[in-house]
Amino acid sequence: MNSERGQSTSEQTMNRDLLLGLPEIDSEHRALFAQLDRLIGKPQSNSVAEPFSEILSQLGRQIDAHFVSEESLLKACDMPPEELAEHMSAHEEILEQYTRLNLDLMAGKAIGQQSILKMVRGWIVDHVHQYDSRIRQYVSLSEEQ
Repeated sequence: MNSERGQSTSEQTMNRDLLLGLPEIDSEHRALFAQLDRLIGKPQSNSVAEPFSEILSQLGRQIDAHFVSEESLLKACDMPPEELAEHMSAHEEILEQYTRLNLDLMAGKAIGQQSILKMVRGWIVDHVHQYDSRIRQYVSLSEEQ
């Protein structure tokens, strides 16, 4: 995949429809999408190349911090307990995948950059579409009460 195509894919997915109207969360989502764009823009085919691995490391810290602030919000709004548990479980799975990826890379396992990008897209793009977009309705409900 060339970087131009990859960037447009990521930029198209962080559109107004994904804004939750929560400045802190929206800002964190924009930052995560920007990091994905940075990863896509790295032309190296080696997943352990310094710029790629440094961005991946920064991304892991951002994802972790984002989940902490998002989970705080989720607990404060009127999201049903079973949906809250499902959302938090998705966060745990992403963090476990990130940890496994890093352990594999540190062990010298050859993982192609495109495989990593696919995984990261799932963590960011798919998660925002599948889970985070639902937050809007619960925050609206809790504000009305």
